[in-house]
Amino acid sequence: MGAGAVQVPNHDPQHDLLRFLCRLGHVLLATGEAVGVIEAALQRIGRAHGAREVHVVAFPTALFVKLDDGEIRIDFAGEEGLVLRFDQVEATATLALEAEQATFSPPEGMARIARILAQPPQFGVAWILGGHMLMTLGIGLVLHPTPHMVAGALALGFVVGVLRLLARGGGMLNTLLPTIAAFTVASLTLYAIVQDLPVSSSPLRMLIASLVTFLPGGMLAVATMDLAYGDVVSGASRFVTSLAQLMFLVLGIMAAASVVGLPAAKLAGAAEAAARLPEWVNSVGVLLFGIGVALHYSARLRTLPWVLLVLFVGATGQSLGNAAFGGYLSGFIGALMITPLSYFIQYRLSGPPAMVTFLPALWLLVPSSIGLIGLAGLVGGDGVAGLQDFVTTLFTIVATAIGCLIGTWVYNAFFDPIFRRAGSMAELMRKRFRRQE
Repeated sequence: MGAGAVQVPNHDPQHDLLRFLCRLGHVLLATGEAVGVIEAALQRIGRAHGAREVHVVAFPTALFVKLDDGEIRIDFAGEEGLVLRFDQVEATATLALEAEQATFSPPEGMARIARILAQPPQFGVAWILGGHMLMTLGIGLVLHPTPHMVAGALALGFVVGVLRLLARGGGMLNTLLPTIAAFTVASLTLYAIVQDLPVSSSPLRMLIASLVTFLPGGMLAVATMDLAYGDVVSGASRFVTSLAQLMFLVLGIMAAASVVGLPAAKLAGAAEAAARLPEWVNSVGVLLFGIGVALHYSARLRTLPWVLLVLFVGATGQSLGNAAFGGYLSGFIGALMITPLSYFIQYRLSGPPAMVTFLPALWLLVPSSIGLIGLAGLVGGDGVAGLQDFVTTLFTIVATAIGCLIGTWVYNAFFDPIFRRAGSMAELMRKRFRRQE
C-alpha cells in the first residue's frame, strides 16, 4: 500500500446482520405484533442472508439474537416509547418481507429503517386532529347513539386529539398522556354537569369514546396470545402494562372528580332518557371511525377499504354474538372473525399488515370499557356494582383474547403457520384433512 493511502477497515457481514436483525426486531416490536410472529420473521431473514442458524428471543423492550458462529449480541431497546403510525407499520412490514428475499444488504436495511422512522405523516395537523374527532364520534355513535353524544364526542375528541399532538415528541409526557387525557376530559364533563349544561345521559360512555385508543384491549389480546404460545415473559409484561394503563385512566378520572368536587359516580349518568338515533347510525359510526383511524394514524389511503372491511366484519360478529350468546361473548365472536381475516388480508391478499386492520377492530369492540366503569365505581364508592362490572370486564377481555387466539389457530391450521410454535399443530391438522379427502 503506497504512502498516503487510507486503510478502510473490513466490514464483518455477521456483525452487520446482527445489527440489522436487532434494529428491525425493535421496530417490529413497536408495531404491537405478537413476539412469536416477530421471532419467526427474524429467523427467516437471518437464514436468507446466509446464517446457518438464527436464534431469536424477543421481549417487549429487549431482543436477543444469536447467529451460527457462536457470537451473541444482546441489544436492549433504546426507544422504549417508540410509537409508529400506520404508514410506518406498513413500511416496516414491507421491509421485513423484502428482507426475507435478501434483495438488499443489512447496511441498506439499516438505512431504510432510519428513513421509515424519519418520514413525516401523510396528512397535516388539521387532518390528524379531525381524524381523532371522527374516531371519537364514530365510537360514540356505536356505544350511545343520541344527539347529545354527537356534540360531546366531537368536543372531547378535539381535546384529546390536541393532547396527543402535543405528546408526539415522546418522553415523559407521552407516558403520562393517558392520565392527563382522562383528567382533562373528565374535568370538562363534570364541570359541564355542575353548570347544568346539556350533557349526554351517559357521560362516562362519552369519555370512553374519547379515550378509546388508550384502552388496552388490543394489548391484552396480544398478551394472551403470547402467553398461550409459550412467550410467558412477554405476555405477562404486556398484561401487567395493560392493567397499569387502565389504572392510569381511572386515576385521571378520580383526580378530576376530586378537583371539581363531584363524585365520579356522576359520570355514570342516569338511565337512558334521551331519544336514540336510528339503528342505521351505528353503521355510520363504524364508517366514521374507520375514516378517522386512517387520518389520525396516517394510514395509506389504499389501506382504508381493508380497514373498513375488518371493522364491519368485527361489528357484525359482535352483533351476532350479542344476539346468540349475550353481551359477555359478543367480543369473543367478533375477535374470532377479525383475527384470521386480518392475517388473510396481509399474507394471502397482499394487503396491509394485520396490526393495521386488527387493532382498530379491537378498539371498536371496546373490550375494556366496562372495566373503566367498574374501576371508577370501586373508587367512587359503589363497591359492589363496581366489583361486578370489573369481574365482568375480566371475563369479557379473556373471552375476546381467546377469540383472537382461536382465530390465529384457524389461520395457522388452514392457511399459514405464522406462529412457529403452532406450526406442527397446523401441519397435523392439514394432514388429517388430506386423509379425509
